[in-house]
Amino acid sequence: MTWQDDTDAALDDAAHRYARERYEFSARLRLSTAERRFNAAAWRDMAEMGWLSVATPEAHGGFGVRAASIALLSETAGRSLINEPLIGMGILAPFVVAHHASGAQREMLLPPMLAGELRVACVLGDGNFRVSEGRLSGRCEVVLDADIAARFLIEAAGTLWLVEAEAPGVTVASYPLLDGRGAATVTLEHASCTSLGSSDASAVHMATALHLAALATAADSLGAMRAAFELTLEHLKTRRQFGAPLGVNQSLQHRAVDIYVRIAESRAVVNQAVASVQAESPYAARDAHAAKSFVCESARQALQDAVQLSGGIGITEEYAISHYLRRVRVNEQLHGSAEEHLRAFALAPSSFH
Repeated sequence: MTWQDDTDAALDDAAHRYARERYEFSARLRLSTAERRFNAAAWRDMAEMGWLSVATPEAHGGFGVRAASIALLSETAGRSLINEPLIGMGILAPFVVAHHASGAQREMLLPPMLAGELRVACVLGDGNFRVSEGRLSGRCEVVLDADIAARFLIEAAGTLWLVEAEAPGVTVASYPLLDGRGAATVTLEHASCTSLGSSDASAVHMATALHLAALATAADSLGAMRAAFELTLEHLKTRRQFGAPLGVNQSLQHRAVDIYVRIAESRAVVNQAVASVQAESPYAARDAHAAKSFVCESARQALQDAVQLSGGIGITEEYAISHYLRRVRVNEQLHGSAEEHLRAFALAPSSFH
């Protein structure tokens, strides 16, 4: 791809090798639910490999805001069913801190965040928070990764606020998501907070942060879809019925082709979004919205077909396809639903006249 460079290729190659060794599916099944949710050693490994530095400018200790790397790493995460919080805490939170914090705050926050030592969960425009006498109150029902966060980055009254997860007045009710990742309902009652930076949150940077998260989520679903398709093809080639492989059935072949077409279309949409975001195109927002809306919906449809093509085994806990289906279903709702992004796509500036 023309939008990839040597750094992208190196990160992608290392990510694939690491994921194959660390996230082999049968080995993951033997882990406890908590171990599958988050592994601190794996998170530090990702930090050392640079996964958490791809959305932070070089001036602040990162590799730059690299849309191609973000997409490639997210695709690997989806393919390998990685539950560590790459998108929320490795991409979204560092980007927001790098672009909104004061110099002193960046020096305090970014090094431990990029090293995998400080985990910050973001609540951007999703909660009902208010500021009174320098303290925050309010509630957000679904805060992705809040179950493992040490701090929260909350948008309220046009400003970003830092809140300690264990501060007085902060209640975190954790729960698992359908696919094994985690979230929590966060309630603040006159909780102590610190404003991030000295001015109001920049609408441009906040929008870019959400576009990166949307693109990363779409790439994650693309990775899950590709992996499930490979398993489906293997099943159709090896599972025999009436003395012949299932794959000789023409109707099953047609359904497999439908999945392949969805993958090819999704790849094209993700590539377009990456190219636009990386080039800072005036149509970057439109293309990011298109990726989130189109790819996540296509992935859900493809995974439903893959489950049916796999027969009864497709819905079992011991078979990876059921896990991929759950992942893409969760991805549909993260960082804006398909319907929300479709509406935003329709309203975004277009190159067509």
